[in-house]
Amino acid sequence: MSRILFKNGLVVSPDSTRKLDVLVEDEKIIKIAQFISDDDADRIIDASGKYLIPGLIDTHVHIGWPDWDIPQSYEVESISAAFGGVTTMIDRMNLDNGPIEEQIFKKGGRVDVLEANSYIDCALQCALYTPENLEEIPSLYEKGILGFKFYIPYRGKEAVPPQVGIDDGIIYFGFDKIAKTSRYAQAQVHAENIEIFFQYKERILKDEQFNKIVRWAETRPNFVELEAIIRCAYFAKITGATLYIVHLSTKEGPELIEKLRGEGINIIAETCPQYLVMNYDDADRILSKVNPPIRTKEDNQGLWDGINKGIIETLGSDHAPCAKKHKQEFWSAVVGMAGIETMLPVMLSEGVNKDKISLEKLVEISSYNCAKYFNLLPRKGLIDVGYDADIVMVDLDKEYTLSIDDLHSNSDFSPYDGWRLKGAPVLTMVRGEIIVEDGVLKGKKGHGKFIPSQAKY
Repeated sequence: MSRILFKNGLVVSPDSTRKLDVLVEDEKIIKIAQFISDDDADRIIDASGKYLIPGLIDTHVHIGWPDWDIPQSYEVESISAAFGGVTTMIDRMNLDNGPIEEQIFKKGGRVDVLEANSYIDCALQCALYTPENLEEIPSLYEKGILGFKFYIPYRGKEAVPPQVGIDDGIIYFGFDKIAKTSRYAQAQVHAENIEIFFQYKERILKDEQFNKIVRWAETRPNFVELEAIIRCAYFAKITGATLYIVHLSTKEGPELIEKLRGEGINIIAETCPQYLVMNYDDADRILSKVNPPIRTKEDNQGLWDGINKGIIETLGSDHAPCAKKHKQEFWSAVVGMAGIETMLPVMLSEGVNKDKISLEKLVEISSYNCAKYFNLLPRKGLIDVGYDADIVMVDLDKEYTLSIDDLHSNSDFSPYDGWRLKGAPVLTMVRGEIIVEDGVLKGKKGHGKFIPSQAKY
């Protein structure tokens, strides 16, 4: 057994920041106090002037997207995550539309692959496509799969093989099955009305000049997201399902969600750093093509307000590590970009250090709430006795220029390349094992484990 003692760190929780010592033994936090003797530890880490935050839980990761080898992707993207202070990632798996349980839990399936290759812990969520998939929901929930995603806009010419598009029938009956399984199970939706997009695209293609300069947000206006949220909220209302809106991107979204909650609908809202700090005036037209799209500065501010009002409750990166080879032309460019390694640095620099969000609120939306809503409490989400020793040491004063050369993802570009940032993780510990320290990878491949969501009813 080995003991590691963090001395004199500023320990951050959703409701306080206190100067405390933290003692770790093997995988767990065993003691927190204003003073812990050096004699109690095998190694002492001086955290003076640094902040100790619970490791981030990235609620929105796409391992293997768009065409990377899955074992290699778990290895590389988990390293990237650890350098960014993420200790648990929630992989929204891109499976085919066949039997789900078999793909995840059979010998050599997803769980085995992630545990053989990942440096950090991982929870799993899956998408639903067919009536047969819906029948698997109760069994999957029992085995720790809490979230079931509905890819509303990926059908017709926007479908991503081998997946198949879904209609409102799959959505309704899926919501109904989820509601009957557990109030903690989630109907997760990518909310965009694809039929309106198809019409926009046809009209834009007829305008030769506009087609050369059109931004992705102009093909998917704000109401495309809002209409889909309203439609899915109604399905949630009549079925009783818990609705989880992924990557909220519009300034009107928080007000709409607050209104729908007032009608008794249980809605959880997530956003991503790119929707808080990027806008289509300064984002690359092709490399920053994502769904939903990067929008305006007004949308940025509306989402910051939604976080601070407690309407937006979780933060994810929507990490989808495309490379430049996947983005050669506007219409055919694959959507997605890497984000897991830059999520915490960007939020520290553009959020905390610019007074748009407190460090306590950041911990709330990126760690504690994520653990709460994905049934990972009391293992993840806090620095507290009995919890997994998932600890990130943060230097809020560190200033640097972010460079793609310093990142670790399969992706070969970053929308933040060249940004001057202030604030960074300098140590990442996962279940008592130091994975990254002072910019050096120290962890071991395969340290990461599948962390099932607790089945509650």
